[in-house]
Amino acid sequence: MDLSTSSVLVVAGQEVVIRELTVQGARLILQPNPNSDLIGDALFTDMRLCDLEHLTSLKAAEIEGMFPSDLRKVIEACKAKNPDFFEMLARVFKP
Repeated sequence: MDLSTSSVLVVAGQEVVIRELTVQGARLILQPNPNSDLIGDALFTDMRLCDLEHLTSLKAAEIEGMFPSDLRKVIEACKAKNPDFFEMLARVFKP
């Protein structure tokens, strides 16, 4: 893990590594999710749950066991670590 582009957030007693995306990682997030589901895709307006696996050290099973309030803290940390990516999303998907 490259510590210069990562940070650690403690949420609900669990350490979560928040990663800065590479360009390739950003491209991966923009791909359709083959395991798409309503909760995973629509629980939050600014990110799919499956995207957290690219942006953090969390695995799918860990994400499934977390409360939305804790996931919101992780998402906010991801947005802070990747402002350029989220600004691009806002421009591209502007209503």
